Amino acid sequence: MRRYFGIIATTVIVIAVIIAMSAAGNIEFDRPFENELAPNRSSYNSGPTGTRALYQLLEELGMPVSRWRNNYSSLNAEAKDATLVIVGPFLAGQRLSDEEASALQNWVSGGGRALIISRFPIEQFGDPVIHAKEPEKLPAWDAPPEQFIDEKSDELIVQPTELTRNVRGLALSGFASRMKFYPPQPAADSGETKLEEVAPRIESSPPPPKPEPTPETDKKDQRSNTSDQSGVEISPTPETAVETGAETSSGIPAKNEDAGEDDDDYSLAMLYAPVIHLGDKDGAALADFTYDKGRVIFLSDPFVAANNGIARGANLTLIMNILRSMGAPNRKIFFDEFHHGYRSGGNPLVNYFRGTPVPWLLLQGFLLSLLILYTYGRRFARPLPLPQVDRHSPLEFVGSMANLQQAAQARELALESIYPRFKARLCRRLGLSSRAQKEEIIASARRRRFPISEIELRQTLTDAEMTLAGEKIDDARLSALVARMRRIISQI
Repeated sequence: MRRYFGIIATTVIVIAVIIAMSAAGNIEFDRPFENELAPNRSSYNSGPTGTRALYQLLEELGMPVSRWRNNYSSLNAEAKDATLVIVGPFLAGQRLSDEEASALQNWVSGGGRALIISRFPIEQFGDPVIHAKEPEKLPAWDAPPEQFIDEKSDELIVQPTELTRNVRGLALSGFASRMKFYPPQPAADSGETKLEEVAPRIESSPPPPKPEPTPETDKKDQRSNTSDQSGVEISPTPETAVETGAETSSGIPAKNEDAGEDDDDYSLAMLYAPVIHLGDKDGAALADFTYDKGRVIFLSDPFVAANNGIARGANLTLIMNILRSMGAPNRKIFFDEFHHGYRSGGNPLVNYFRGTPVPWLLLQGFLLSLLILYTYGRRFARPLPLPQVDRHSPLEFVGSMANLQQAAQARELALESIYPRFKARLCRRLGLSSRAQKEEIIASARRRRFPISEIELRQTLTDAEMTLAGEKIDDARLSALVARMRRIISQI
């Protein structure tokens, strides 16, 4: 063992140093900095900009709430007739793709319900009809909530609705954007407008010019592009789009009467005729849409649902009104975590340790184990002879001694190896010294009231001492004496 002490000590020190370096390089000792400029809206985040407080509150209220960690393409199969809560912005690099936007819109149009809480909801829904504009004067990004709360939030309540019931003392932030809904202007070189072309113009795209009224369109004015009391532009209704052959709000050509009844190359799922619950002359802060068979609600201020804002004023009342209007608690509520970096798939144990230094530690430990096995199998000194295994059994010695004693009729020698052990065990059980006399042993056994015969004990001790003193004994008496010793030991 001393020969390998240096190797073992060096290996242990190297492993400890590697583990310490890996842990120091991967473990975050401080929580990442969060503010309204760089928020983390995940329901796993207990920081100021997270939504964990809302999620845990719904859990404690007994609502069927869960986290969605799959792609939107599996919504129709796994989240049918559910409510999906999407809080933006997404994690950096998790931008909504065209395929996901299409899957989300198809799911909502098929009967799903979505609550999108974001200052720029086009990034979470992907419909170019949505236009959002930030306030002209923004508070400081690192200011505490007490300094950027809009004290005039109640003035944004446009009308008494199911969503604004008992909402008094609303505490929206000064970062809340204003939303308008109208089709994007087509590009100059082609008649198509892509989502990537619309996104940079979210803040600056003006509404399309209104057509001049004519006698033929007087009866259709109520269904044409109008502005509600809050100044929000409303896209054409599907009936108007179909009658005029115009393009729908989602960029899909509307059905024309000349096309025939069998032409189904258009969709009625579009953002039109919103119900504005919160807003002002600059646009809407809370808009409610019927999206074919489904429903989608846009709230332009994530501060209302964040950990540092949900308990302020009537923010919680507003959120609960929205969720109840969307079917809670009868509908399953999912919080989108897929686009916040929490994706399902694979082994749950592997997912649990993902993002931690544990996989690297295991890999390093495996490599070190291979190195130790390799070095252990190599010889570092002169060749040594193989150990010689003793082929003799210990019973051979006992058998040989017994045969010798029987041939020499040395029965007292056999008793000399048996009686001292018997007396030592007996004295130890009685709490006496192994040198105790016969009378002391008998008196102690009498006091302790052991279930042994005093006469048998006295006779056994006397016969053994007399034999050792030189009295002759035959094989039968020796066997009987040893049997009595074993019986006494078993009884005590």
